[in-house]
Amino acid sequence: MPAMLFLLPQAPSVVSTIGEFFEAGGLLMWPILGCSIVVVGLALERYLSLRKRRVLPQVVIDAAHQVTEGHADVITAGILEATAPGARVLAAGLRRRGCLLADVEKAMEDRLHDEGQRLRGNARGVWLVATIAPLIGLLGTVLGISDAFAAVEQTGLGKAESSESLAAGIKVALYTTIFGLFVAIPATLIAAHLQARARHLVAAIAEVIAPTIESLAALPVTAQQAADRTAETSGAVRSDTSDSASGDASDDEPEETNAA
Repeated sequence: MPAMLFLLPQAPSVVSTIGEFFEAGGLLMWPILGCSIVVVGLALERYLSLRKRRVLPQVVIDAAHQVTEGHADVITAGILEATAPGARVLAAGLRRRGCLLADVEKAMEDRLHDEGQRLRGNARGVWLVATIAPLIGLLGTVLGISDAFAAVEQTGLGKAESSESLAAGIKVALYTTIFGLFVAIPATLIAAHLQARARHLVAAIAEVIAPTIESLAALPVTAQQAADRTAETSGAVRSDTSDSASGDASDDEPEETNAA
């Protein structure tokens, strides 16, 4: 019985199967393999960069609360030197501190937009590779079919050699297409997930930073000047009124004395 087990056909190993598959696909399997390596590298870099504690650390959240409570002076120096995307957005508002509300809001919105573009940076590379890989596979398909028909044209359709050449060409075409799709489908899913993660982090930054805009802004200078003039005018009127009232009272006192 044990001897019969050795006579049974052994299943090919995974390594040999992948190796044969890769070798049969031809030279265009190498560019597709390079695309897969690029996807892995870009995806790892983005997943490490798109961690919330790196994009919006707790220090930035606490600093935003300090700004809303009116203690911006306490955190200004630390936030201006920080490198986290959330800190850079808050720093843009701190640099416009005391300006008009529209100016502060515009500065922080522009910075948030720039940080969002930066967070999505290498995700675009994953999208690009996901587009290129199946195109390379399609090129292998075209070349394989072209070689197959060229071989058939030389040897003739009725011969066995032509049939083998046709089968080999179609095999190359199928292998490159399969490998290209094998790389492109996961790359597309990874790119979509990275884009969604970046959008979520940008929304989280906006939610934390939005309450600080009004705290960092101030009234327009003209409005302040008008308010100062109004206060000065009302104060002058009150002082004139009190002086005239005291003058009338002093004038009435001699008349009352003469009458007596």
